[in-house]
Amino acid sequence: MDRHSNYRRFVSGNLMYIAAVITCLYLPSCSEMSPENLSETDRETAVIRFCSAEPKTKAMDPDETEISDINVFVFNSYGILEGAAYLNVQSGQNAPQGFSWNIDLVKNGTYSIYACANFGYEVDVASMDGLENLRYYMAYPDDYSIGMPMSGYLENVRITGDEITVPLERLMAKISLKVDRRRLDENVEFKIRSIQVEGCPRSVYPFSRNHIRDPFDFFPSGFLRKDYETDALNLTNIDGLSGEVCLYMLENMQGDLLPGNDDESLKVLPDSESAKNFCSYIEIKAEYLSPSYQSKPGEYLIYRFYPGENPSNFDVCRNVEYRICIVPSGSGLEGTEWRIDKSGIEVAGQSLELSYTDLSLTYIGETVRIQAFMSPGNITQEMLRWESDDTSVATVSDNGEVTARGEGSCTVRCHSGTGNECSAECLINVEFRPYYMKIFPGNFIRCRQGDIISFQVDYFPDDAAFDIGIEELEYDKNRGIYDYEISEDGKSVTLYTKSRGSGLLYMEAGYPINDAEMIVLVID
Repeated sequence: MDRHSNYRRFVSGNLMYIAAVITCLYLPSCSEMSPENLSETDRETAVIRFCSAEPKTKAMDPDETEISDINVFVFNSYGILEGAAYLNVQSGQNAPQGFSWNIDLVKNGTYSIYACANFGYEVDVASMDGLENLRYYMAYPDDYSIGMPMSGYLENVRITGDEITVPLERLMAKISLKVDRRRLDENVEFKIRSIQVEGCPRSVYPFSRNHIRDPFDFFPSGFLRKDYETDALNLTNIDGLSGEVCLYMLENMQGDLLPGNDDESLKVLPDSESAKNFCSYIEIKAEYLSPSYQSKPGEYLIYRFYPGENPSNFDVCRNVEYRICIVPSGSGLEGTEWRIDKSGIEVAGQSLELSYTDLSLTYIGETVRIQAFMSPGNITQEMLRWESDDTSVATVSDNGEVTARGEGSCTVRCHSGTGNECSAECLINVEFRPYYMKIFPGNFIRCRQGDIISFQVDYFPDDAAFDIGIEELEYDKNRGIYDYEISEDGKSVTLYTKSRGSGLLYMEAGYPINDAEMIVLVID
């Protein structure tokens, strides 16, 4: 206890203690001055009050000042315990302005007063050594339903009749987190699902600096907030920052372990550093999605970082609030493997869909272009490869144009030429006949909100009856999927997409064609 050097000289060894006793024997007034032997003029009732200290930053959660019980110890100038008490709410010794306790002491005598709050039980301490070795254990990481553990002391207090106030400090640090997503690339989603203290101490010395040196003195799983408790971190305020979520942990002072480091991004301890096993850090798990990568099912992108005074320091100090802003940038995946763990990330699932799943051609040389819809959107047309399994029936060009060559059936396939290859296919039927009906650009279309899509029909004979399904169009319009406009000749319709969803269009040609097409529209 470096800060208690002013009383150690009284308890540092047997010789000092014996010297104190001998001094008392040669000074008869010592025994006469014990409280029970004092006259009324020599007696003084000390009123000791306790208050929780303000943290070193202004933000506090409402329950951080709560005090439900206090253990108090009073030692004289020789380090001898003069009195102790356990005060709690039921004792009736608390008032709106805080707990208080009265004790008769020697007028103008010098005493040291120590207190610990919210332990939930009476502490058995009879000496300064016992006080110095006192250790408080938490049952679980957020075990402060009765109030955060606190301690405080006043040394060399002279008893003058004035009320004495002992300030109390929280034995826990507060870690306040925000997220700034303004530096992330467009189309990158970074949604935090949990934040947790790893290397979370389970015990603390109330009256000395606490640094963990035993790996068994950590909780297997530290203080945790998850799911709805992290919602504030996924909301963006007008200043571009998220809301704030706070974590708490007992003090863990590990000191300067990276001397000379001035870059926070390089604040990573090598595996060879033995102290690495005893430092506390924060772990953030986020769902991640970009055009190129995504979180694996049930796994996350993980961010880790150490709190501390500066890039070289690994202290987590009691009664201090650490304000931390996480600033992912670019893709959000750049950083050392420990700080940004990408083991839960995989290449974004690729899919390939065609505007036609089957296509009928009715004469030699008839050409129809098949459109390919690709996910993620960074797959380009140049990455696609087209092929027909029977070129005597139909051929296909590099841009997806299918041309009828002879009657029969074949399959046209489209392959993505990427590392995670996928494919889609369309069945082609070629049957020469005088009547036909064709829908352009296809009977499956994928697009985005705000796109304008036009569907046209070509049929023969052109005097056949033709109908566009108004009922289906009106249904999807009323759902807010799109607005629509039918051309004057009634052979095409233009859609103005409004919201995400899927819809259906229906087109039908009458006698002698007697054909119909159902078109599926998916709006991302």
